[in-house]
Amino acid sequence: MAIIASPLSQRQARADSFDDQIAALQQEAQSITGQIGALQQLSSGATAQAAAVAQQLQQTQQQTAAAQAQLDAINAKLAATTAALLAAQAELAADRTQLSQLVVAMYNMRSDGTVTRAIVDSHSFAETMSAITSVIQVSDKVKSLVKDVQTREQQLSALRDEQQQEYNQAAQVVANLQALAAQQAAQQRQLQAYAGNLSGMAGGLGVQLQSIVDKIGQVRAAQAAARAAAIGAVRILGGALPPFSYGPKDDWFPWGQCTWYVASLRDVSWNGDAWQWASTAAAADMSEGMQPRAGAIVVFARGGAYSGFGHVAYVVGVSGPTSFTVDEGNYYSLGVVDQRYIGSLAGVEAFIY
Repeated sequence: MAIIASPLSQRQARADSFDDQIAALQQEAQSITGQIGALQQLSSGATAQAAAVAQQLQQTQQQTAAAQAQLDAINAKLAATTAALLAAQAELAADRTQLSQLVVAMYNMRSDGTVTRAIVDSHSFAETMSAITSVIQVSDKVKSLVKDVQTREQQLSALRDEQQQEYNQAAQVVANLQALAAQQAAQQRQLQAYAGNLSGMAGGLGVQLQSIVDKIGQVRAAQAAARAAAIGAVRILGGALPPFSYGPKDDWFPWGQCTWYVASLRDVSWNGDAWQWASTAAAADMSEGMQPRAGAIVVFARGGAYSGFGHVAYVVGVSGPTSFTVDEGNYYSLGVVDQRYIGSLAGVEAFIY
């Protein structure tokens, strides 16, 4: 007859009482993992944007270098044109000076009577006329040169104005490109800093995650120790299987009870007292029947040889259609596991396969 125990002692605490802690820690770890993934995604995006801006900055710097070279070329042409203009202006000034000197000389020849005396004096007449003719020719030549220089000066002045306009435009292009490069460099630094901050945050969360993983390991170690203590507290009669013989199981039931022992050998996803297992297992889509099979759970009804909570056991051997051998807990007393031969189906509600 199954015995229902009083409240368990600390030593007999259910080995899987740590499941809730582990589940809570795992949920926290999952949340942090999600946050880390989101931060890493944002950091990757910011890094990609920074790389794109860096490429744009490189293109802008190349454009700036080309525009600066163009500006330097225009500036050199402008300097050459300005020098030519100054030379033309100097040449014009010299020609004007020479012309003015010739005009003065001709005036003096006409006003002081030298021309008249030269005509009277037949010996010097020819020389005088030749000198006058030469002065007139030089004067005409100088006038032509002055006109040519004035024309060239006007052309050079117009060219200088055009080049100055080109220089101003090129200088504006360079200034705009330099401003754009500065803006892009600042944007790149901001994106890199943002990506670095995100990576730092992800790293901090990674430390938290590792701490949680370590805590889960500690709780699992404590769970294993509690399970070992619980198994060690069990008294085993005959050749019965020790609890958890097939590895760790999710055990929702109080230590030492028949339900606890069977749940240590089979994956039991339902809850409830022993007599309820047939219906709760069926509701969980578990296969059931009245044929004993090795590895099946046998459910006994309440009353008769069993208490008002019913009884469950684990089938370890089958002798015939109605005879089988079970390993069970709490048939004799709490925390006692025994092996028992059953020769009939009396009191059996069902076998859970």
